[in-house]
Amino acid sequence: MNPTLPVSILSLAGTLYFLAFLLHLAAFLGPVERANRWALVLVRVGFLVHTFFFFSEPKAEGLLIPVSTFGQVMGFFSWALAFVYLVLLAGVQSESFGLILAPLLSLFVGVGLLNYDSGSTTVPNPLNPYFVLHLGTAFFAYASFTLSFAAALLYLIQHRALKRKRGGSFYHKLPSLESLERLIYSPMAWGAFLLLGAVGIGLLWSKSAFGKFWLGEPKAVTTMGVALFYLALLYAHYVRSARGKRVIVISLIAFLMIFVSFFGTNLFGGGFHRLLR
Repeated sequence: MNPTLPVSILSLAGTLYFLAFLLHLAAFLGPVERANRWALVLVRVGFLVHTFFFFSEPKAEGLLIPVSTFGQVMGFFSWALAFVYLVLLAGVQSESFGLILAPLLSLFVGVGLLNYDSGSTTVPNPLNPYFVLHLGTAFFAYASFTLSFAAALLYLIQHRALKRKRGGSFYHKLPSLESLERLIYSPMAWGAFLLLGAVGIGLLWSKSAFGKFWLGEPKAVTTMGVALFYLALLYAHYVRSARGKRVIVISLIAFLMIFVSFFGTNLFGGGFHRLLR
């Protein structure tokens, strides 16, 4: 297989995402409201092209999921981000939220293309089904939390503008607070359960690959803690009816905990995940 084909496909997907961003920006800055709809069409087409990327790259690398280099990781993460928004969150989508989503997709694809062959990682028994499921659920969980985080930041911007009576036409083109709340908590729920699933499947992979369920992994412990923290937030919102700025600020703190779990344990915690860097 031509090794440049996956890069070309990923480049086309990134271009479509960037064109979608330009259309969203045109709709936001001017009166061209219909541009948001065309932008969403471009994101969907870009997602389909992006999906085709996986039919070329995994076969070339011997992996079901292309994550052997940092660039491939970024490419897969951006695809997971698009999948969560377009498929899992189909019922709570907001056309104007594409102004945030499209540049995120463009950014991650661009970073992936610039670093496509760097940071190669060797994975033991990459075709192990537990490994594939563990990796997939973890990526979808992190993508869900990233969308929740972006919506939470936009919520706080909107909330502050309305509180200071600075709404104006500028902020009226952003999603409403009600829409943003749905875009905060829906992906948060997906992310929490997917992350718990990733930990559970990871234990099965540990047993399958190394003969025991638990390797004393710092990352597994911190990841479980993050998932439980998010579940507590979801309980407060859906059961205790906790709403508003305070809970959303706490959700931002929870997202920072993900960074500590993901990067901190890899750098300083030791364990098997560090060996995969």
